[in-house]
Amino acid sequence: MLDHDPSLTYARDPHGVSVYLLACLNKRTDVAEELLKRGLALDIFEAVASGNDKRASELAKDDPGVAHHRLPDGRTPLHIAVEAGRPAMVIFCAMRGADLSAGPESPSLAAVDYPDASIAREMSVFLLMNASDPKARRTRDGKSAVQIAASRGYGDLVEMLLHRGADPGDIPNPPKVERVYFGRRYMRDRHGNAVTREDTYGIPQQWINQFVSVAHFDFDKVKQLQKLCPTLIQTRATWDELAIEAAAHMGLTPMADFLADLGAPVSTCTATLLGDSAVVKKLVNEDPACIRERGAHDIALLAYTAFGKEHVEIAAMLLDAGADPHARSLGQTTLHFAAGKGYLDLARLLLDRGADVNATAMVRGASVTPLAIAIQAKHDSVANFLKERGGRA
Repeated sequence: MLDHDPSLTYARDPHGVSVYLLACLNKRTDVAEELLKRGLALDIFEAVASGNDKRASELAKDDPGVAHHRLPDGRTPLHIAVEAGRPAMVIFCAMRGADLSAGPESPSLAAVDYPDASIAREMSVFLLMNASDPKARRTRDGKSAVQIAASRGYGDLVEMLLHRGADPGDIPNPPKVERVYFGRRYMRDRHGNAVTREDTYGIPQQWINQFVSVAHFDFDKVKQLQKLCPTLIQTRATWDELAIEAAAHMGLTPMADFLADLGAPVSTCTATLLGDSAVVKKLVNEDPACIRERGAHDIALLAYTAFGKEHVEIAAMLLDAGADPHARSLGQTTLHFAAGKGYLDLARLLLDRGADVNATAMVRGASVTPLAIAIQAKHDSVANFLKERGGRA
């Protein structure tokens, strides 16, 4: 057919879906490769479906709004990345401002229904920990994401969905999990004054996303952008994160301190990173549910005691209030973070309060214990202590 009519290389079905995209979604790599041999220039949907990050990046460079493109049926590149089972392209779309709960159906529905359990988990966890809607429902049958995950037998995703806010009444005998809480996230500044904020203030979302992105690593750029547009400090990126929250989970205390002084909201997590024990104590006393607060990317409150300086006093306070020493953030426990930073006193407190000295976490593709991390980071005092407490590498 292609020999007879080369223009069929770019053929599309009545829904605007290209033959190349259909081949990728149906795992027909032979067809996809034949089309590429004949000179097909991939669009963004085809690039994410095939996992061609080089082509996707080229398109994004020329068109910063590429993640917002839609097929005639309403699907975005993120929808296609999920349906094709491409976790790296899911992240690519998110980092370019994709709506993680975009219609016509939330991408998380296809993520939890993906037939490969490991890929389903990787995509779903990323979407959920960046605030994709845990209560999303499928149009054709009304099934919720947690019902779909349960039907697949994905128990870990059922727990993650319930943790992030899915309705436990959707499934029989739901497991008991800690439910995330954000009641005090945007209420006050560091001085206790009420905060009034909006997500955009009419600022282009692209600018906001850039500001929050650089808040992960570039203090000078943050200062420059804040001076140009002061209200940026109150705005939120499409992946559900403020600049001060980015600085907090990266352990960038001076940047978080700078933004807090300018009036950015100070959540329990951020107050913990800043070492403001009086504020943390006040927040937890006023609202005990704060102990279940999570920062950006679903990072547990307790972990913030290890991200900047070592905050043993605050960690003890949080543990006394019921914080879980086994809580995981980005797959790691707080003990993993303490080991990586060389925080001996914090490691001792965590183990005294029941932390698992041999908890494993996937770090750069390898399963590691806190001791393995301490050894790799050359923190000999922490490594020796963990060995004394039964740690294995």
